[in-house]
Amino acid sequence: MIRRMAGLVAFAACAALAQNAASSPVFEVASVKPAGPLPIPSGGSSSGSFSGSSFRMRGGPGTDDPGQFTAPSVSLGTLLETAYGVRFDQISGPDWLMSEQYSISAKIPPNVTKDQFHLMLQNLLAERFHLTLHHGTKDFPAYELLVANGGPKMKPSPPVADAATAPPAGAASRLERDKNGFLVLPPGISNAMTTGNGMSRYTYRMTMAEFAERLGSMVNASNGEVFGAIVPIVVDKTGLTGKFDFTLEFVGLYRPPAFMAPAAPRGDQPPEASVASDPGPNLFTALERQLGLKLVKGSTASLDLLIIDHVDKV
Repeated sequence: MIRRMAGLVAFAACAALAQNAASSPVFEVASVKPAGPLPIPSGGSSSGSFSGSSFRMRGGPGTDDPGQFTAPSVSLGTLLETAYGVRFDQISGPDWLMSEQYSISAKIPPNVTKDQFHLMLQNLLAERFHLTLHHGTKDFPAYELLVANGGPKMKPSPPVADAATAPPAGAASRLERDKNGFLVLPPGISNAMTTGNGMSRYTYRMTMAEFAERLGSMVNASNGEVFGAIVPIVVDKTGLTGKFDFTLEFVGLYRPPAFMAPAAPRGDQPPEASVASDPGPNLFTALERQLGLKLVKGSTASLDLLIIDHVDKV
């Protein structure tokens, strides 16, 4: 009788585990290894460049490689952002979340949805880093993105720009510049940034909703905030649809945090020119003059807050 009861208990435990596995998907196999420190843009904090594929993660549902997820050098903070659909300033945890870098490679089962993929990342973080967390709320400053008087000054993207073409490895470091110093976007890259002489120069190929998601961090750059500071929420209220090709230049540079390792200057960096007596427009003025858009400050908005209870570095 005792043996029979033990067998029933074991069967029930196995059934529960099978049910949990079915409801909480996992990668078929995954490798997680420590990686080197995160570099700042080539040329240092005063002159460098970022592009939309510089440190990006590759693969997963909706990409050209749905069966494999790779990230050669990614922080735990970035993995949390992806897994839970939040920004880094919606995470409350240890200081090293962005400084410690990891190399991730994982095989994804067939026919996985994006929601299931996010659950797989959450399960991977819980299994390998022993992550535990709970949810709260946090208030953020908010802005509205509107069309300024006179209408928008951006040109719609050509149809070829919508092609889901993944850039080749290393494409981000080989971008060319136009006569005004802006990076030229090849297919598969949606945004790029160069800095120098106190100015930030952005090149974009995206929708206004996507642009609004990035504007909060640009407000911080215009104010000289350190990368990773609390980012305002920007809501797209332009009513503009489709993708646009445009550039934006304004006074303000990101100040990288201390944990980012300096990178050696690249040979193709243009020489630093003397700063003019008129340094240029701030972000708000540049948006209106160059794009025909404006930012209007609104009330605060509450977002979900991930509060880390425990997480291991290794």
